[in-house]
Amino acid sequence: MKFLKTYGFHLMVLAVISELILPFVLGAFYPDYSQLSMLISSFGEDKSPVRMAFKIWVIIDGLLFLMTIPAFFQRFKTTSTFLAKALAVMLAIFGIGDCIITGLFDRSTEYSGVNIEDLIHDYASGAGFVALLIGTALLFKLYSLEEKHFMVTIIPIIFVISCVLMLLFALPKIPIIDQLHVPYRGLWQRANLFFLYLPFLLAAIESLSTQKEGH
Repeated sequence: MKFLKTYGFHLMVLAVISELILPFVLGAFYPDYSQLSMLISSFGEDKSPVRMAFKIWVIIDGLLFLMTIPAFFQRFKTTSTFLAKALAVMLAIFGIGDCIITGLFDRSTEYSGVNIEDLIHDYASGAGFVALLIGTALLFKLYSLEEKHFMVTIIPIIFVISCVLMLLFALPKIPIIDQLHVPYRGLWQRANLFFLYLPFLLAAIESLSTQKEGH
């Protein structure tokens, strides 16, 4: 546990970088893969040539996110124990829901009916996205209590951009609005993920900077 408290923020930086480069690395081994239109979950589908690599990669990333929890809790518990615990729960939901569960449960391209694995995959991933949004709001509140002006200024901007990008990504799944046929769903997903991760990446860098100054 001491190791995780000490190096948890390093692991967060590693996890975010890993998540962001994943589609570009695996896309190089997936013939005719389109980063603009195809979803990241396509790497885990039945006929994907990189299916096993994707599953292992996202499960490892999920474990990395879980391993950052002690550091985040240690960092913010003196600011607000309740908010620090809530932030830890949100990180756990994301690490388990959007990474580990989506790595264990595949999305099928061959089954036309209601597939329980597809439902678990989609709902777990959705829960993970929402958890990161809630986590971003919690970070804003924690930094407000600490009066960290840069973080209090930048996090709301990131939050609004994340919500807009999440809406663009989700449009094809929303009744009536789906008729708009907004293109480049893969692009919105990747941009959305970047801005969802950004507050936690900034928090990790800020905390590492504070630790360095403390020494």
